[in-house]
Amino acid sequence: MGAVGNVLAAITIAPTMVRQIALDFSSLPVFVAGVFAGPLVGGLTGFLAGILPSAFFGFIGGQMGILGLGTSVGKAISGFCVGLLTQVVRSSRNRTVLLIPIVLLSFLPEALWIYVLFTVFIPIFMPNQTFLSAFVIPILTKAWFEIAVMSAFTSAIAGHSGFKAFLGHYLRTTTFQRAQST
Repeated sequence: MGAVGNVLAAITIAPTMVRQIALDFSSLPVFVAGVFAGPLVGGLTGFLAGILPSAFFGFIGGQMGILGLGTSVGKAISGFCVGLLTQVVRSSRNRTVLLIPIVLLSFLPEALWIYVLFTVFIPIFMPNQTFLSAFVIPILTKAWFEIAVMSAFTSAIAGHSGFKAFLGHYLRTTTFQRAQST
């Protein structure tokens, strides 16, 4: 799923990049991993899915340098949180409908991380790039749009019996089996 996240990043970031801002749907597999496999797998998938976006915003198309790795950290936080919140409501009959607010809520800690990254870490560690702090509001606005779209997709995917059968066939993990039995 981390590789899928990087592929989604490649096909969404490059064609939409304007300065430091670009669409990035690489978190979709992160949310799916968190929902189906739990917080640890969600966090690990988030970190892996953030590799290409980290490189892109850090060195390739951006100006954040090593602080671009903050993208991987943020995605890991979201993956962990969505897995944790999903476990809390795993026995609910309306679990797939609840995934929309769960995904939205799971982004709050990452949004806070993005805010701190741009308003604290960049001015401290990259004083010549302090102007990047001005991008935090447009980045967070764009991110909330992306998360809203991905929350709807995550809910739809999680409720799709064919997708669950596919995962059940290819992912014979204890976490996935437990999630399906509740």
